[in-house]
Order: sequence, then C-alpha cells, then structure tokens
Amino acid sequence: MDRCLNREAALERVRSKLGQTEEELSQLHKWKATMEQKFELSEKTREELEQRTEEAGKALKVRADEVKDLKKKLRHARDDAVSEYRNSESLLKELAGSFLQGFDDSLRQVKKAYPDLDLSMITLTDQGQTSALPVASENTEDLFGEEAAQGDGESAMPNEVAVVDPNKAE
Repeated sequence: MDRCLNREAALERVRSKLGQTEEELSQLHKWKATMEQKFELSEKTREELEQRTEEAGKALKVRADEVKDLKKKLRHARDDAVSEYRNSESLLKELAGSFLQGFDDSLRQVKKAYPDLDLSMITLTDQGQTSALPVASENTEDLFGEEAAQGDGESAMPNEVAVVDPNKAE
C-alpha cells in the first residue's frame, strides 16, 4: 500500500503541475492573442505612416519645384527691372545731374589750381549739352556691364603729362 500511496502522491503532484501548466498555457494563449492584435495595429500604423511620408515627400518636391520656379521668375523680374531702369529717363537725368556736378567741381579745381587762367569761355549751362546717352551703344549695358570700359579713351589724361606747380613762377 505504501507503494500505492507513493504513486497516488506522485500522481497528485503531476496533476497539480498539469493544472499549473494548463493555466500558464492559457495565459500564454491570451498573451499571444494580445500581442498579435498589438502587432497588427503597429503594422497598420506603420503602413499609414509610410503612406503619409510618401505623400509629404511628393508635396515637398512640388513645393521645392514651385520655389525654384518662383526664384527664377524673381531673378528675371529683377533683371528686367534693372535693365528698364538703366534705359530709363530718370537714370539719364540722374547721370546728367552727376555729370554737371562733376563738371562744376572740376572747373572749380582748375580755377583754384590755375587762378590766372581765363575759364570764362568754358561753361555748361545748356541742359541739352549734357547728354548721358552712350554714343556708341544702343543700350546702357556697355556702361554698366562687367566689361565696361572706364572713360571714353579720349578724355583720360596721358601718363606722361607734366604737372605744373602754380606757385612756381616761370
């Protein structure tokens, strides 16, 4: 009988262990179902995010193209405005005024440097004499371009001109 009791005790332990194992298995099945739902939800969310990211990328590319196009239009508009101003009457009037002012300043300096020199014949009173239009050009690009020549080549002083000191008497 002792053997029988031992076997029944062992059988009871196995049954108890079986109950625990079945309960653990049941909990694991529940956990598995929960995890599968979470996984499905995360997969769905990932797919939505990928789709939104793709849409945002397309929208960003469209906006970048629009910005590029607008910058190009702005550059053309600026170039047109600068060109229009360079060929405008207001610029020509401004240049004529600057020319007159420069002429008057130069005349004063010559009178100061050479007080005995009669400069009464040199005047620029007629506004028509001060044409700011370039003679050899159809537009002002020749005046304002990067390769524009400084001066007209005729009015620039030669390098070998001796400077006379007005204080020295000859």
